[in-house]
Amino acid sequence: MLLFVVAILGFIYLFQTTFLDTFYKRNKINTLKEVSNTISGYIGDSDMENYLEQIGMSNEICIRVVSNNDAYTYTGACTLRNLDNITINRIASETSENNNEKLFDNFRYQTPFGNGRPEDVYIYSKLLKINNEDVMILASSGITPLNVTISTIKSQYLIIVAVVVIMAVILTLLISRFIINPIKQINEESKNLSKANYDGYKINTHTLEYDELNNTLSNANEDILKADKAKKELLGNVSHDLRTPLTMIVGYGEMIRDLPEENNEENINVIIDEAKRLSSLVDDLVDVSKAEAGKIELDKKDISVNELLTSVYHQYEKHCKSKNIKFDLVLDDDFTINCDEKRIRQVLYNFINNSLNYNTKDDQVIELGIEKVNGRKRIYVYDNGQGIEEKDINNIWDRYYKVDKEHKRHQLGSGIGLSLARQLLKAHGYEYGVESKYNEYSKFYFYI
Repeated sequence: MLLFVVAILGFIYLFQTTFLDTFYKRNKINTLKEVSNTISGYIGDSDMENYLEQIGMSNEICIRVVSNNDAYTYTGACTLRNLDNITINRIASETSENNNEKLFDNFRYQTPFGNGRPEDVYIYSKLLKINNEDVMILASSGITPLNVTISTIKSQYLIIVAVVVIMAVILTLLISRFIINPIKQINEESKNLSKANYDGYKINTHTLEYDELNNTLSNANEDILKADKAKKELLGNVSHDLRTPLTMIVGYGEMIRDLPEENNEENINVIIDEAKRLSSLVDDLVDVSKAEAGKIELDKKDISVNELLTSVYHQYEKHCKSKNIKFDLVLDDDFTINCDEKRIRQVLYNFINNSLNYNTKDDQVIELGIEKVNGRKRIYVYDNGQGIEEKDINNIWDRYYKVDKEHKRHQLGSGIGLSLARQLLKAHGYEYGVESKYNEYSKFYFYI
């Protein structure tokens, strides 16, 4: 930036000193030519002398119109009045030889007002033929020496350059401190982003835009940390969930092979149940991936809500009875909804499985039903289990998030049910949520 300022100042200095005299003289010449061309259109006008006086004063130039009989003569109080006939004839002759117009630069003649001192002027002459009469227009302007002016500009310019350079240095330091340095720090810290080691809290940015950028990177760092933590939990959870049924299948299979008398329906059913559990886990993982990628397809049709809830209830009724769990069904006036029945069943299965997995009370109660809240109907699954702590309530829908962090063997389901349920409900456009009080109850629901 400092180099840019110096370059601009040098460019201005060049024009204000070296080329100042050239531009000044060029402007004088152009003014003389323009005025002469304008005057030529007014020759012979009755009010010409007043016009010549007006234009001469406004442009600070001298004007003289000379004819054979001096019928059109105006000089005013200017240098052209002092030209004698010999000088005028010389000017006319040279003008005629130069295609009827000529510029005399640095014209020198003796003036009676300067004790014989010569004066430098520009004289522009133009010859015309008006009413068969030769007319010559003379326009002149004095040339003021600019040496003193240029010297003054140079002196002032040195002061201006010093002030501007000092201000540029201060501005550069401020920009470096408040703009460049924060960007450098953010850039250096962002290199650690892939390692989830971004410490943006140490960076003082001083500007709103950089604060937003720093906060965005900090949030990205937190998301990466969460994703990394979820990945580690995923490996642990899935490996555990896969290993358990595989161990059961291998164990019972070897037992039946080595002990023929153990080849009975009960042991074979254990192998079948664990194989189904393993298949369910894989299916849920595939469904979650599809749903998060927006590739899950819904086969919607009109179904009866009461029939759906009754069917799901009968799926779990026998199991709950065998575990001494009170399982209730609450229905309302029947109506139909348009949905993918298979996917909504998955949602309800995952809600019920979640209630079964996180309830260790002796008087365990689960309730499946439909209720009306603020004029809207919603399907819910209630349980009187351990509930959810407030710090966990916003995270339970996340993929692979576990409240207890312990690898407990699930009675049913794959362990990623709530994440899958959320994706399926979002695909249907249903609003969902949970109400819970720790150590008292939980109620998962979705509006239809």
